[in-house]
Amino acid sequence: MRLNQLEYFIKVVECGSVTKAAQELYLSQPSLTKAISSLEAEYDLKLFDRTAKGLSLTPRGRDFLEYAKSVLDSSRALDQTFGKKEHPSIQRIAIASQQFDFIYDILLMLYKENKEKFLQIDLKENDRGEIVKMVEDRKADIGILVMSERDSKPFKSEVQGRNLELHVLDRSRFYVSMGRKSRLYPQDVVDVAEAEKYLHVVLDSELSLRRELRYKNDLNEGINHEHLIFCNTMGVCRKFLEETEALLLSPKWVLGFFENTQIRSVPLFMNGKEYPGINQLVWIKRTQEEFDPTEKRFMELLTDCFHSEEKTTGGCA
Repeated sequence: MRLNQLEYFIKVVECGSVTKAAQELYLSQPSLTKAISSLEAEYDLKLFDRTAKGLSLTPRGRDFLEYAKSVLDSSRALDQTFGKKEHPSIQRIAIASQQFDFIYDILLMLYKENKEKFLQIDLKENDRGEIVKMVEDRKADIGILVMSERDSKPFKSEVQGRNLELHVLDRSRFYVSMGRKSRLYPQDVVDVAEAEKYLHVVLDSELSLRRELRYKNDLNEGINHEHLIFCNTMGVCRKFLEETEALLLSPKWVLGFFENTQIRSVPLFMNGKEYPGINQLVWIKRTQEEFDPTEKRFMELLTDCFHSEEKTTGGCA
């Protein structure tokens, strides 16, 4: 396979005709047909169906088109970045993270420090399982996520088994967030026995946790296991908290999303005492790989965010 074959294939798709594509490419029709046939033979697939209206992609052809575009985009990016010696280097940082209120402030600070340079920021917000996989697969260089005390041992083993290293940034108790329609809204604390009576919004959970939450057990006190809504964005969480009696149990690192709203967040208690469960905020990276200067600076800002002073909401000043 050669890159020009992919370019020819994409042009045929755009034109819907070998004849028209050959004209635009300044090729003979037999040459273009041979290039497409060679691609089909090399990958043992049929790219086009002939119809009364011309050529149409087969289902496999549609899949092939996405990969072909991706390969050409990557090739162009390589040429743009490394093809000319005078081309300025691009500083980049790729982060995979659960949704936290402090991340955006840190990235903004990083941008302001580098606004005269070529800086590429790639932030992917996802659930915990996907974050680990993205760092392992080199789709992100830094992963930021929550680990509970109860699952810390198996999670650490999983991370180490993937040749990743894990570092603890911060710890947090549990909070209950609720809107004005909740009967618990006036309270300064909420007990797990009270919390169990209401609809629960669960944020950003991987599939295994979703399955676990559907069955009541001692790992999930305070959750109404028969009345759950899983959300993957804070916008949806806010909507349910504002418009229903729903509750959200979470660590402090998301409470900043509720600033300037009528949503209250109070500590979760159990039997009159602070709820014993603790969450840990951690970051992961691939072992034996050094950070570049941009990544090092990001980690400095991230560490300073939690070491400069105790935060009540997890946000950076």
